[in-house]
Formats: sequence, C-alpha cells, structure tokens
Amino acid sequence: MAFESLPARPLSHDEVMALSASGRFADVRPVNAFHYPERETQLITAIVFVTESGLRAVDYDPAAREWRVVREEPLDGPEDITDVPDALLGDVQAEIEQRVSELEDAGVVGATAARDDTTEVRDATSLGSVLYDQYTDDDA
Repeated sequence: MAFESLPARPLSHDEVMALSASGRFADVRPVNAFHYPERETQLITAIVFVTESGLRAVDYDPAAREWRVVREEPLDGPEDITDVPDALLGDVQAEIEQRVSELEDAGVVGATAARDDTTEVRDATSLGSVLYDQYTDDDA
C-alpha cells in the first residue's frame, strides 16, 4: 500500500528530523539510511512513525518512486517510541531488513557501514546513486 503523505523521493536526515520536531507525531525514527560522504548527506529510506493511535512503518521503493506501508499497528496513546513494545519494533525492523537483505544479495546495496541508534547506515552504491538522483530531481 502506498503512503502518499511523503514526497515521491527519499528524505534527507534533516527532513526526517523536521518531521520529528513538528509535533504531529509522538515519535519519528529513521530506520535505514544511505550515506554519501562526498556530499555530507544521508538519505532515509525507511521510517517508523508513532502517533497517538499507533505505529506506521514505511519504506521507499525507488523503482515505483513511492513510499510503501510496511506495517501498521494500533497502539493505545504512546508518548514516544519507548511506549512501543520491543517485540513489535523488532518485527518491523526485521521486515524492513529483509527487503534490504534482498537488495544486498543482489549487489544493489552494500552491507551496514555503521549503526546510529536505531538507524542502519549503508555506504551508497548503485542504488544510492539512483536515490540521490531522485532526491535532487526537481520534478519529484
């Protein structure tokens, strides 16, 4: 299922942090990112949104140029991500990482280069170039 509230491109780390600071969500956490050392940029391709009513995990599909809902779960008034059951967060992370593992096996993305709290950071590869081109595309 498409998640049309986001632009048809990956988001920068700063954009995700702005969503987090907006007050519209109980919490916003990037889950997967591609790092571009030469551009000092991280593009986020998976995000967990926590609202007063539940959790919604989304990931970016560069082939379709859209964000997809990976998982939705109702929750009873969470204040932040610490109110989300660890088992649920683990399941969501596993679902997102399964897709990334398939891309790794195909040689499209590199292995995890670093971990920043809850975010898996990977060096940009051929997919990274596509993501960056889509991020900078003014038509998106």
